[in-house]
Amino acid sequence: MADTLRIALARFNPLMAEPEANAAALDALRAEAAGQGAELIITPAFSLSGAVPPALARDPALAAALESALAALAARPGPAMLVGAPWRNGTLLHEAVHLLDGGAIRARRAAHEPGSGFDPGPAPGPVAWRGARLGLMAGRDWRRPATPETLAETGAELLVALDSLPHETGGAERILQAALARAVENGLPLLLLNRLGAEDEDAHDGAALVLNADRSPALRLPPFTEGLTLTEWRRDGLSWRCVPQPLHAPPGPEESLWRALILALRDHAGRHAPAGILLPLTASPDSSLLAVLAMDAFAPEAIRPVLLDEAALPAAERLGLSPLRPALAPAAAMLSQALGAPVAGEDLHRLALDSLARSGGLLPLVTGSSAIASAFAPLRHLSRAQRRALAAWRNAHRPAGLRGPERPAIPLPPEAQAGPGADPPAATLWQSLAHADYKRRHLPPGLNPAPRAFQDRTHSLGHPNPQEAPAP
Repeated sequence: MADTLRIALARFNPLMAEPEANAAALDALRAEAAGQGAELIITPAFSLSGAVPPALARDPALAAALESALAALAARPGPAMLVGAPWRNGTLLHEAVHLLDGGAIRARRAAHEPGSGFDPGPAPGPVAWRGARLGLMAGRDWRRPATPETLAETGAELLVALDSLPHETGGAERILQAALARAVENGLPLLLLNRLGAEDEDAHDGAALVLNADRSPALRLPPFTEGLTLTEWRRDGLSWRCVPQPLHAPPGPEESLWRALILALRDHAGRHAPAGILLPLTASPDSSLLAVLAMDAFAPEAIRPVLLDEAALPAAERLGLSPLRPALAPAAAMLSQALGAPVAGEDLHRLALDSLARSGGLLPLVTGSSAIASAFAPLRHLSRAQRRALAAWRNAHRPAGLRGPERPAIPLPPEAQAGPGADPPAATLWQSLAHADYKRRHLPPGLNPAPRAFQDRTHSLGHPNPQEAPAP
């Protein structure tokens, strides 16, 4: 029986529905892990497939491509590998992790409480691997007590969770408290690896956490970074213990949110903006905040700034931007004459931006609505207080890896008004709900940092009364 294990944690951002490209990246990480003496490399949830929606994961061609890529990875030399990918199990589609070792797919474990659109798998049992019994959990299974408890009761010695936790306000502390609860409940060490990547309104930070059975933290890796980290595990009596490493302090709330916005923006652009980013410039504080965000995220040649308001020219020059200056006054006069009524400035800006985006094949960044399907509104879900805090923080800081100006001097949005006359006219509850739903359906997506990962999911799984699926 082995008394030590060397396990590498891989953090990388896979491409959606590109199993061959992702397999090549995984193979390179595996070679690096082998060079460090790792016996097992753990990769994130959906590491082979990217975060494909269930409807796409059910496509027979993609399912066949994933199985082919898994078989090819299994046949390659190197340490054992834990890979995340959807699993077509007969007529069922599972959110799953796959253990590759010795030239074959050694074991598969399907999420017992999967995300919406996936079918639930049976309550998992531990996997015996090189003298250890691994409790492998896909997706949300670790977040509540039932699945970790089942694994502990059936002989698991080490809990391993591959999840897709979205970035949320206060989320790091909630994740830590949930992990501590699982360690206390089961008396087992827990290794948690979050996925790195963003889709629509969610960004996943790729952070990793290891707690030993005594609840002491052995590893805490920073969010929003890629790389390979080697951990050493030693048998301590009847259990395993991870040798502690220096702990990385988590970034503050403003930096975490800013990096989540950059990740969401880059990943959205990577899928929808081959020709570049269209950046509108107006006199509003939100426009300056959006401009600095884009400059931090992209190389200058990828950004196409356009001046929609002459009052924004000083801010553009201060940021070093040389914007296109379309002649909007003649267009406004012609539209007003044709319509028989003045055209509002916001409407004119939206029409001009949509036209430029459509003609140039560009992705528009917006603070309001857009008719362009690929448009992105990064600040859409942020409160005025959050936008003020971000602007103040970015004016004072430029952490490593950001491309934009050192001291951008972003104007702060005004503080929320209070007192009589501050709120819009009263509306009934049904009017408010209808208006909110209308706006939701007509606005482009943007990062949503609202807490939701640990909410009660009884009615949101898509399987309120899941039946046991055939055992893997």
